[in-house]
Amino acid sequence: MAVPKQFHPLGGIPLAIHPAMAFREAFPDIELVYVIASGTAQIWETLLTKHLPAGNWRLCMGGKSRYESVRNGLRSIRDENSMVAVHDGARPFIKSEEIQMAFQYASENGNAVFAVPVKDSLRQVNADGSSHFLDRNLIYAVQTPQIFYCKDMLGAYEQEDDLRFTDDATVMEIAGHNIFLCKGDYNNLKITTPEDWILAEKILDERRQVNQETLPG
Repeated sequence: MAVPKQFHPLGGIPLAIHPAMAFREAFPDIELVYVIASGTAQIWETLLTKHLPAGNWRLCMGGKSRYESVRNGLRSIRDENSMVAVHDGARPFIKSEEIQMAFQYASENGNAVFAVPVKDSLRQVNADGSSHFLDRNLIYAVQTPQIFYCKDMLGAYEQEDDLRFTDDATVMEIAGHNIFLCKGDYNNLKITTPEDWILAEKILDERRQVNQETLPG
């Protein structure tokens, strides 16, 4: 049986543990909530106990869709006035300083959504099969984390699920909130394909080399 992606090792550490370590480095007291699939609790408890022995993490059962899973996680949060960062477990390269910056940006603007300018030329398909140009200078590719106030998200997640709800920013926008983008990182990729794994190993190797070169001594 194939190992689920989130448990697959990257540099000797399970993929979904990497971002948790960055969040913990950014804010040592932050509570980490892992929204998980049914039947995986024991595996998660073993991994989190090993890699995050300081604790202050917990598990929450997911739903049938991404929307339901996020809603379940939100409803488990005790302080509705807190800020919540929703992050993909398959994005291992978020940096602690980026997380700190984004929380500050969210406190000033009400929310913060990581995004990067698109690099390719873009065209939108028309109803008749033709296409038209889009100004790529106005288009950004959205990433995670996406940070909002919990009370705002709880209200937005009272909406009926919708096929457009591919991320939290869209849920919040359709609920009436303005969305503010903050600077993302092209290396903050979401690992999906075999090619992504190859690139991820390269990024990890480069980071480790940089860290070794900057060590005192």
